Amino acid sequence: MKKGIIAVVTTIATLATPGMGVAFAGTGNSATGYTVQAGDTMYKIAVANDVPLAALELANPQIHNPASIYPGDEITLPTPYVVAAGDTLYKIANTHGVSLAALEAANPQITDVTNLQIGQTVFLPIPVSYSTPSASSPSATSGASANAASGGGTSTVSTSSTTSQNSEASTSADAQLRQNILNYAQSLIGIRYAWGGSTPATGFDCSGFVQYVYAHFGISLPRQSHDQATVGTPVAQTSVQPGDLLFFTDTDSYASQYANHVTHVGIYMGNGNMIESSSANNGEGVVIVHNVFANPYYTAHYYGARDVLA
Repeated sequence: MKKGIIAVVTTIATLATPGMGVAFAGTGNSATGYTVQAGDTMYKIAVANDVPLAALELANPQIHNPASIYPGDEITLPTPYVVAAGDTLYKIANTHGVSLAALEAANPQITDVTNLQIGQTVFLPIPVSYSTPSASSPSATSGASANAASGGGTSTVSTSSTTSQNSEASTSADAQLRQNILNYAQSLIGIRYAWGGSTPATGFDCSGFVQYVYAHFGISLPRQSHDQATVGTPVAQTSVQPGDLLFFTDTDSYASQYANHVTHVGIYMGNGNMIESSSANNGEGVVIVHNVFANPYYTAHYYGARDVLA
């Protein structure tokens, strides 16, 4: 999309409907933005406005060095959203036009992303102006109708396109999420292999390990590797990124039972390395495989890679 000036017609606040929380918008400048004063830091601004520092930084991708802000700089405040019944982070992200990765990175205070609480506040790493759901969504329609019924008009806001800024924030958050996934996976190194295992207490098989790691970040994957190989987006070997899944075929006697013959999966770490739960060496379990694409065994059985975060 080309940069330009876009006239956006938006209601000042969305109204809560079943399964839909509220993204609050204030009428004053302080609700949506902040002008940097002498002595300010991003941390001080975040604390003063009761928002996570991560959300504040992601809402301002134009600030390439958060340690260097100056009096007069305009800071965008992230948008608070109150969780309603039926909400998930994926649903909230999809409704408000942000990536799941960006939403997760903006809310490090949420320790269990799979169990949001009604009334809990989630911060959208975008300005209020861009947080209103699309006109086709039930909440946007009901919000506009309620506003009109109460005698209020819609507010027309002229804003510069934030496509580039949102893209930068999403890219940064995606990279952070991928690194968090790898950090968590590495924290499980040494847990023994167990066929059919899917928890640290039982031990892991390869797909149980992958499913467990991604579930920690609210990402639901099928239980078995041959099914995991059907979700997400295919990635060429030359374009594989840390956090992508690598799949392998015919590594055990059950391969012929599956149409794609996939029987093994690991998580790509970058620099040619992969972390997996391995049955080799008498069930060594979660280990790092170095130079996987130069390993004759893995290259002979390589099926492909998939991005399950896209």
